[in-house]
Amino acid sequence: MVCRAVKKVHDQIKSSAMPGLPLIWSEFNATYQNLPDVTDTVFMGPWMADTIRQCDGLVDILSYWTFSDVFEEQGVVKQPFYGGYGLIAAGGIPKPAYVAFELLHQLGDARLSMDSNSALLTRRKDGTLVLALWNYAPPDQTGAVKQFTLRWKNAALKRASIQRVDTDHSNVLATYEKLGRPAYPTRKQIDAMRDGAKLSAPEIKKLDQGFTISIPGHGLVVMELR
Repeated sequence: MVCRAVKKVHDQIKSSAMPGLPLIWSEFNATYQNLPDVTDTVFMGPWMADTIRQCDGLVDILSYWTFSDVFEEQGVVKQPFYGGYGLIAAGGIPKPAYVAFELLHQLGDARLSMDSNSALLTRRKDGTLVLALWNYAPPDQTGAVKQFTLRWKNAALKRASIQRVDTDHSNVLATYEKLGRPAYPTRKQIDAMRDGAKLSAPEIKKLDQGFTISIPGHGLVVMELR
């Protein structure tokens, strides 16, 4: 939905009398409603990556709506996760969308051509390849595990550094569940949720001429290939 709207306005500008006008999209998100199963969950990782894949090159600035769940139009926050539009929940708790941005920020400056609707391949200025892979499923569906087999030619790749956001990795909601879903968490509980939201240490894998990686539904993987 987001990228169809962006492309429509992009095409209107290009066909107008002022085709050089910048396109600044100041608000975008996966929903305009408070839907905890959408904006609070790891669903946002694949959704964000796929939105970037589709909108790349169509817009000068694409600004996520919003930074914080403490949002004046919503009134006083009554619990940490209520389906707010922000990247960070009340108490400064990073949501999966925030961690997905942190992970995707590792992508390189140049996008390389790839015929896939579940991948983004980029190259940094130092030559490092950075690949994003995801397993998109609608927010009301778990989605089956997908396997991605990577192969390459004419490249001396020796190792992959892999990080994930999914149900079992960097998912603050898993920590929230273990704490009993407190409506008004203590400082100690807030610190525990912040820790649960952090990106885990990279998994290092030695490479040959290819390898296969499994990604669960709603999972996002970003890997450095060297």
